[in-house]
Amino acid sequence: MNPYVLAIPVLAIGLQDSASACISPAIASICATYPEIPVSIVQLLVTLPSIACCIVSILYGWLSVRVNPRTLVIGGLVLFVVGGMAPMFLTSFEAILACRVVLGMGAGLTLPACDSIIPRLYKGRLRENMMGWNMTVGAIGCTVMIFIGGQFAVQDWHLSFLGYGVGLISLALVLLLLPRIPMVKDDKGGKPTLSVVMSGIKWLAWAEIAVYFIGNMFATLVTSNLSLYVEGAGIGTAADTGLALSIQMIGAAFGAFFYGWLKQRLRYFVIPASWLLMAAGFFAVSHADSLLGVYAGMVVAGMGVGIVWPAYCIRITELCKPASQAMAIAAAGALQGFGNFFNPIVGAWCVALLGIGYGADLIVVSAVALTAIGVLVLAASIVLRRRVRVGG
Repeated sequence: MNPYVLAIPVLAIGLQDSASACISPAIASICATYPEIPVSIVQLLVTLPSIACCIVSILYGWLSVRVNPRTLVIGGLVLFVVGGMAPMFLTSFEAILACRVVLGMGAGLTLPACDSIIPRLYKGRLRENMMGWNMTVGAIGCTVMIFIGGQFAVQDWHLSFLGYGVGLISLALVLLLLPRIPMVKDDKGGKPTLSVVMSGIKWLAWAEIAVYFIGNMFATLVTSNLSLYVEGAGIGTAADTGLALSIQMIGAAFGAFFYGWLKQRLRYFVIPASWLLMAAGFFAVSHADSLLGVYAGMVVAGMGVGIVWPAYCIRITELCKPASQAMAIAAAGALQGFGNFFNPIVGAWCVALLGIGYGADLIVVSAVALTAIGVLVLAASIVLRRRVRVGG
């Protein structure tokens, strides 16, 4: 099959890239519906899918060398659609939480799938471009879901879950166009054992995964606090928050689309540049006194978001053997999920330890942390570049 035709179903897997942000604009409305439930618990609606996602992602890393990834993707998309849209018809907070777990399980199969399938099907510059385009498609899907969620949240927050219907498009394209994916084999031509898979991940890959985990955890503080900031400061409504998050994803789509081009020019510095872009954007958001300022900051931060994930995926796969690439990417996705899940807890710790409030204050904390990470990674990149020059 023509690689560009094959790209249609491959990229469709990542169309529903965000399993949680769709209902972020509705958090304030949900809090008003359930006043007896603490804000931190209601925010679990945004973060709870991540804990299910991270567990299933690890399983995907192992299953993908035993079961054809196409089968795993189809199962994941079905869970995503059912778990995502069912809360439209529910009033029990506990039942909605349960659906969010199902949604996360589906995302745990689909999110690592595309990023691990691309290295199997594409090489060289096209592989780098596909990684970026995958993030672009995911950002577009996330933009659509967040926009739908924000607009409908004004009418009835139940309708914000309608955004997960985007998964139906992915499911249709995969069923119609995606062939069976070539399976990875060990050195003896058989299915790799778990020990072979794990031993193929170098320690430096684990270090890269750990940095991404920490950075992503602070970055998602903005997602869970933007609605509280925008509405609490009287800047806008839930719909405006949804638009701001959608605009961030537009920035992410733009950054990801040009990732391959940036990678060729920035090389070692593409990762620290992405962290610093996010920090700059979030600083701008935290000091904005109008929706225009919020939107501008979210565009800049979004560009960093769009660059950082494909950059880490490429870096991680370069540090792993072929049989271990899916597990390494799944581990990165799983830790990303843990970061999202513990996001409210980290936010609560920051509020208690620093004596600050939710909303703008936590967005500042995110920006400061991302700046520190960007500087440290930049220093490491400079050292690595010098070593390569000396070795060369």
